[in-house]
Amino acid sequence: MKVKYLSAILASSLLMFGCNSDNDDDVAVIDPPVVVVPPVVVPPVVVPPVIDGVSIDDASSVVVKLDTFDATTGALSFTVANSDGEALTNVADYDIVYFGFPDPASASTKPKAWKRWHVTQSYQCDSSTSDECTGTLEATDTTGTYTFNVHDLDLQSKASDNATLLYQVAIKINGTLASNDIELISATN
Repeated sequence: MKVKYLSAILASSLLMFGCNSDNDDDVAVIDPPVVVVPPVVVPPVVVPPVIDGVSIDDASSVVVKLDTFDATTGALSFTVANSDGEALTNVADYDIVYFGFPDPASASTKPKAWKRWHVTQSYQCDSSTSDECTGTLEATDTTGTYTFNVHDLDLQSKASDNATLLYQVAIKINGTLASNDIELISATN
């Protein structure tokens, strides 16, 4: 019986050691498992948009610089800033007056009266009242720059027949704390 056990041990050792063969081509190599680490999700940092400029209602001073003035249509383009040069935003309240003055070079049958007359047309907006704004004030893509347009400007019909007019405009921008100084500015065309 011992031979039976001995032959079983010999057969199993041959199977285990493969007859001293070093041919490993038939042996499958198993790579270690790949561990996938999920990415760490960091919540995005939300940065509020940067708005250049100061709100008109927070400004302690208002300075208006007229960029363009078309006397024919009344179209205006102007920049609103504070005394430090910071652009002012949220401009909504205004008083804009167009003036037509006689051309001093034009002849007149009544020289003294001719030099003194003028015609005006006014546009206002006051957001603290329920009155409708006259004219259209719009902010442009450039912070602190605005356009103003009217559709009914007609100073010539208010002037004397055949009068040659020189056009000027006065712009007053109103904030909660301050308004600009009014000055007459001549048309650019």
